[in-house]
Amino acid sequence: MPLDTRALQAELRRTLSGEVRFDAYSRAMYSTDASIYQMQPVGVVIPRNADDVAAAIATCASSGVAVLPRGGGTSLAGQTVNHAVVMDFSKYMRNVLEVNPDERWVRAQPGITLDELNRHLRPHGLHFTPDPTTSSRATVGGAIGNNSCGAHSVVYGKTSDHVKELRVVLSDGQPAAFQPLTGAALDAKLAQPGLEGSIYRGVPHIAAEQRQEIERRYPKIRRRVSGYNLDMMLGGGPTNLAKLVVGSEGTLVAVTEAKLNLEPLPKMKALAVLPFRALVESMAAAMAVLGHSPSAVELLDKM
Repeated sequence: MPLDTRALQAELRRTLSGEVRFDAYSRAMYSTDASIYQMQPVGVVIPRNADDVAAAIATCASSGVAVLPRGGGTSLAGQTVNHAVVMDFSKYMRNVLEVNPDERWVRAQPGITLDELNRHLRPHGLHFTPDPTTSSRATVGGAIGNNSCGAHSVVYGKTSDHVKELRVVLSDGQPAAFQPLTGAALDAKLAQPGLEGSIYRGVPHIAAEQRQEIERRYPKIRRRVSGYNLDMMLGGGPTNLAKLVVGSEGTLVAVTEAKLNLEPLPKMKALAVLPFRALVESMAAAMAVLGHSPSAVELLDKM
């Protein structure tokens, strides 16, 4: 049966306080990102709050329509284009909710850009460390979706190293909170009925069942940001499904709020420029350079 987009649009308008756009202009605007790909969405939703996100996902689920969370649209591999209802967090859900300078964490909504978040944190002498080149447009939600890192990942690691907790909406429209769990709190989640309980039971089972393949085939590199982070479910410590969400490109849940680890701003900065006669020569020197604990290493060729 073909999709009745008028009925879907009407139901979304009835249940959401945010914007619902199914016109040709809006669909064309959201059919591209920073990649080479282009695909017309079914429509566009711009939620005002987490309740809008839950209502949109529940409505689309009942209609059999995919939902695609979107931040700044800076993705280079088509992550934010699809024949789906695109959900843009960057207009309304872009606030800093709480900063704890003593414990070095911040709670923020997914639509805030990385630069805007760090401007808010600068008076505290802290920053959220992932720094892709698109940080003036890329959002916290996008960084979580892509497991972003940036030039300083040799010091600070990836987004997955700094996500502490997430508030999310599951594929059935139900909200959930993902955080480190052990003991009785974890047992309660495992015994819980419904989708959330099945996720808590299913994820460890999948990771344990595929342990041998995960340990053998997951690349042992600093900046592995592709695939689901099932390796993080094998550590034996607290269970934190937030780690699995990072890097999942919006395919598992929609993030509505994130609690993020912060690091102190560096007290000093210095730059060293090392000339080489050939590209291969510079690459061969990279390991020696890393021995001096740089915070970033970049290559500038003759272009």
